[in-house]
Amino acid sequence: MEYVLYKKNIPILKYSENKGYIEVQKIYNKEHLPVALFLNGKPGDENLYALNEKLEQFLDNRLIPSTRPYFKEALKELEIDSNYELAKKSFFLSLSDQYWICPLELKDKLFWEDINFFKNDYDTEIGLRLVSNSKSLNKNSSSNNPDNTTNGELSKRWYKQNGINYLEKAGTGTEQQEPLNEVLASEICKRLKIPYVPYTLTIRDDKYFCSCPDMIDESTELVPMDAVYQDLHLTQGKFYDYNQLITRCEQMNIPNAEVDLLKIILVDYIVANIDRHSYNISFIRDSNTLLWKGVAPVYDTGKSMFMNYLDFEMAMISSNQIPAKPFYETQTEQIKNLPFSKIAHLVNLDLLDGIDKWYSDFLKPLKRLSNEKKTALVKKLCQRIDETKKIISACKKDSPSVNQKASAPELVYEALKQNPKQTKEEVSKNTGLSRATVTRAYKELEDQKKIKRIGSNKTGYWEIL
Repeated sequence: MEYVLYKKNIPILKYSENKGYIEVQKIYNKEHLPVALFLNGKPGDENLYALNEKLEQFLDNRLIPSTRPYFKEALKELEIDSNYELAKKSFFLSLSDQYWICPLELKDKLFWEDINFFKNDYDTEIGLRLVSNSKSLNKNSSSNNPDNTTNGELSKRWYKQNGINYLEKAGTGTEQQEPLNEVLASEICKRLKIPYVPYTLTIRDDKYFCSCPDMIDESTELVPMDAVYQDLHLTQGKFYDYNQLITRCEQMNIPNAEVDLLKIILVDYIVANIDRHSYNISFIRDSNTLLWKGVAPVYDTGKSMFMNYLDFEMAMISSNQIPAKPFYETQTEQIKNLPFSKIAHLVNLDLLDGIDKWYSDFLKPLKRLSNEKKTALVKKLCQRIDETKKIISACKKDSPSVNQKASAPELVYEALKQNPKQTKEEVSKNTGLSRATVTRAYKELEDQKKIKRIGSNKTGYWEIL
């Protein structure tokens, strides 16, 4: 059969599929190719053979893994042969981007406006079956939903509420700690003023779930780090080369990539995240203009905080024993070898003071965790924050802004680059400068045409020029 890969209503390429083998036949629009199909960091149509494998991998990465709980049972009930055929039922549509496939014979009958999940409603029956082993499906159950193309091992589902798409994820094991960890990471990021996807906890039938709104809308697309890094060298065959990644981000004009990536890894260090792989570090691109908006906010931090460890085991674990991803093998190696001096003056860890009380109150009513585990978790979080403070304090000695005695305008400019919507009071707190000094720095930066005020003083923001 022949298919057309579309982005919204833009035809991107035509390909044929025969016995599972994909062959790209024609490129219609090179510029709008998925980043996963780029060749050495750029869109290209000169090597169709190279695109065959990339397109196959791109589609495979949209599939529900066969190891997902309840998935094999759901396929059997739907009388569908494979995860690939299930994804075809919804045209490989996703809530992470605007790409989809259309059988060639339907290309004049199917349109983005009629089938996309950003604007249109969808059935949630399959999703509920996959997260909670709800009532059995049957071959007449609707298979038109975004769950068909939501990968990952963890049970999850999409649902729409008041016009907003939400992703719900379940926990695993007896303690079901992953949803709790997502909420903790959200609180840490909120206090540190690091962009994050907000997770909230739901308890249903004595099981823990976390939900978050979709970070992507109809005009943006989520691009995993793996797609940006492709064709570059892996160290030891499994780790990503940090310097190569930063160079690639600069070549692709992804703004503030290094600073924002380091902030994500810093949060991972605090919560001992062992699974920051190349598909939960992502970048966001404007799907219309193709301009990069930057690094995606912190998300998918469930496999952290010593889940599946007993309370007494946690006390014996140090950072050089905790696994890390994606650049080094352990947490100690990763934070030691990455240039955290570049963000040392941008992150105020004192803002986490008191979070132990919040965490204790959050854990208190949760029945799946023993009191001993709750106490151990709070104690371990405090230890990791203290450890991170010492590391960042040491990094400040090597920080360019400290050694070179950065001027007030330079400090304010760096702060605004991270969050141009900060209030004057927030900039003052984050830079350690007085409010009057911040005001003078604004004036200097405006005169130098480095920043421009958009909107009113009360509700507007600074545009970085």
